[in-house]
Amino acid sequence: MKYDRILRGGLAGVFAAPRLAGPLRAAAKRAGIAWYDLDLKGAADRETLLRRCAAVFALPPYFGNNWDALHECLLDIAGRGTPGAIVHWRRGTELARRAPDAVTTALRVLEDVAAYWGLGGRTFLVIVDRDSARGRALRPLR
Repeated sequence: MKYDRILRGGLAGVFAAPRLAGPLRAAAKRAGIAWYDLDLKGAADRETLLRRCAAVFALPPYFGNNWDALHECLLDIAGRGTPGAIVHWRRGTELARRAPDAVTTALRVLEDVAAYWGLGGRTFLVIVDRDSARGRALRPLR
């Protein structure tokens, strides 16, 4: 029940994904925290990453397919009333190899969104699979 404690604490930020995401996902479900599976298999550029984000987060039709729009729309999700959110960034090896600047920018946007959620004491976690991190030092989820 380690994850139940973490989720009650309103933790926010970008972290290395645990070896097994299932227990965290189960804890999120128990806590009513939204789970977003950001599967990046085959994504190789900024545009594909933004399209995947639009689909996964069910962003509105006016989403502008740029970093500022992603930031704004993810802040809007905070207003939907959910007690928190977890984004599982996975299978992003190709993206990390072919578009490292896009990965860096996207993770910065997500970190900023997490900080916003955290100010209100709400959980917003981005867990990044190790193969997707590609040389980035990510804190373990504890």
